[in-house]
Amino acid sequence: MILTATDLERIDASSVRILGELGLRVDDAALREAAIRAGAAPGDKADWIRIPPEMVRDCVAMAPSQVTFAGAGGGATTVAPGGTSTFWTGAALNYVDGAACRSITGSDLRDFCRLADRMEHLMAVVGTSVAEAPPPVRDVAGLAIMAAHTRKHLRPLLFSPDSVPAMIEIAQVVADGASLAERPLISFGYSCLPPLHWAATSTELWRRSSRHALPLMLNGEPITGTTSPVTLAGSLALAHAEVLGGVVLVQLLEPGRPVIHNVGFAHSVDMRTAACLSGTPECALLAAAGAALAAHHGLPSASWMCTDAFTDDEQASLEKMLTGMAHADAGVNVIWGMGQLESEKTLSPVQLVIDNDLAGMLRRWRSGIVVNDDTLAFDVIRDVVEGRGDFLSHDHTLNHFRTALSESPLMTRTHRDTWQAAGAATLARRARAQVDAILAEPAVPVLRGDQLAAIAAIRDKAFSRLK
Repeated sequence: MILTATDLERIDASSVRILGELGLRVDDAALREAAIRAGAAPGDKADWIRIPPEMVRDCVAMAPSQVTFAGAGGGATTVAPGGTSTFWTGAALNYVDGAACRSITGSDLRDFCRLADRMEHLMAVVGTSVAEAPPPVRDVAGLAIMAAHTRKHLRPLLFSPDSVPAMIEIAQVVADGASLAERPLISFGYSCLPPLHWAATSTELWRRSSRHALPLMLNGEPITGTTSPVTLAGSLALAHAEVLGGVVLVQLLEPGRPVIHNVGFAHSVDMRTAACLSGTPECALLAAAGAALAAHHGLPSASWMCTDAFTDDEQASLEKMLTGMAHADAGVNVIWGMGQLESEKTLSPVQLVIDNDLAGMLRRWRSGIVVNDDTLAFDVIRDVVEGRGDFLSHDHTLNHFRTALSESPLMTRTHRDTWQAAGAATLARRARAQVDAILAEPAVPVLRGDQLAAIAAIRDKAFSRLK
């Protein structure tokens, strides 16, 4: 247990006190006025409001406890506190291949999406920067590529609120006539600027993406000792206050909009090098505790399983297992970071394949042990003890081994001589081979030609606003 019930109550009470006594900076005059009409008080500084405890409670209660994410290829997954952990990729600026690192291009994102589409345990693809597109419309360019090359849930990266209408249009093309409220195959999110500052970019994103009941992730992103207190409890109290304040504001704009509470995008700082880290035990603790704070208010939670490694090496696997295990065990609902390296700055297709295997292990861990008359297997044990056969050839084994025992297409689960005869490949080399094999296959169309043409027209119209 990361936090006792008393710990949880004390942190939550401190967060509510922060909002009531210190307040929240909101760079949106209309939203500040709406909050004041609803019960908030003007702050001591310009652009600040103070939100009383009862207003926090009432607005947070408006947000649903369950959030559904639809896949672009069909199907949907619903998450809720204490329920399923889902795994997503993450945003990045760079692409890594071995020790070489470059800015992500459109072709890189295309290949990454094609690869992601084949990852069994991945639910959503997150947008990235696209180097050849102008910065204000890199988000639209990226979403157009994602929509064309993956059937997973789509989570675009936002560079400008002006891009939101185009993103909604692209999602409607992919939805092919279905309502986005009924089929939420796209979601949004943004981070609070610590301490306690919801900037205009965020509030305008909320406003422009409203009226569709689309899921919205609200991120507190503390950096211990720099943008938040160095103590973990202090960082949690501040980040939790920022997210709760965001929930209040979002519910004022669109009552009942699904939100995901996220203080799991946490960092710590190496005080010797000033490096901002995300693969440390402290980050894992903050994410796990964040899930508990979210559940305390009946909200789904998010985090990222991270590494500070620069390439897909042993450090990456070690840190991702630590953070992924901590988050899954704590019941985090949305776990970002599949394929990410270098504290979320970089994507690696090799790491994506490794992380897919890791996610499968974590899902198996969370599924636990089924106990019933059949699985207790008393009659099977009696058969073997009394000399009627053996366990290996018993019908019970043949009927259950596929569900009782996990398999891995990537880990070495053989004998040394077999491994050596096959070239004694390391984990990274085996993952690289899987990447190459998938990308060597012919690309399978995700959308029809008319949908691709419609998305291209939306993208080009977004580009034209820069001229």
